[in-house]
Amino acid sequence: MAGAKLPQLPPPQEPLVDPRTGRITQTWYLYLQRLDQHIREIEERLDAGGL
Repeated sequence: MAGAKLPQLPPPQEPLVDPRTGRITQTWYLYLQRLDQHIREIEERLDAGGL
């Protein structure tokens, strides 16, 4: 995967917190999980000198 261009991650178009439950919505949870992985991949590439 080294050298692969990382995808743009657009935020989902819904509220962050479900007003009925007071908890983060599944769409946002999955988005933030993908964003975390995206950042980790960038950090790995920086550490390897590949960015």
